[in-house]
Amino acid sequence: MSFLRGVLAGLAIGYLTAPRSGKETREKLTKTVDDLQSQWEEGVDQVKAQVDKLVGNAQAKADQFANKAENKVDQLKDKAENKYEQFKDKAENKADQFKNEAGYKQDQAKTAYNNKVDDMADATKSGINSAENALKLN
Repeated sequence: MSFLRGVLAGLAIGYLTAPRSGKETREKLTKTVDDLQSQWEEGVDQVKAQVDKLVGNAQAKADQFANKAENKVDQLKDKAENKYEQFKDKAENKADQFKNEAGYKQDQAKTAYNNKVDDMADATKSGINSAENALKLN
């Protein structure tokens, strides 16, 4: 702004000291001021256009970044869900395997117990029969 004032002051001094009539000097000065004002307004318009363009570009880049980030989040979410499902399936398989092994061990223990009870019952029955036979002989 001070640069513009300096330019205007320099032009004014140059015109006022020029060898022209007062009317010519005023007309020339008015024309120069009008030209400078037009140039200034054009410059301001160009700056506004550039700023608008930069803002538009920045907004487009921000939108692109947001879309990329959203896509990456979706990919990571899908990957995490897949890993969760894999872990869940493995855990369920291990639980089923453990349950089956425990059931098998339980069946083995039950069979062994029943066999032992049957053996004891047979031994007891045999002992009773032997005792009865011994008593009959006496």
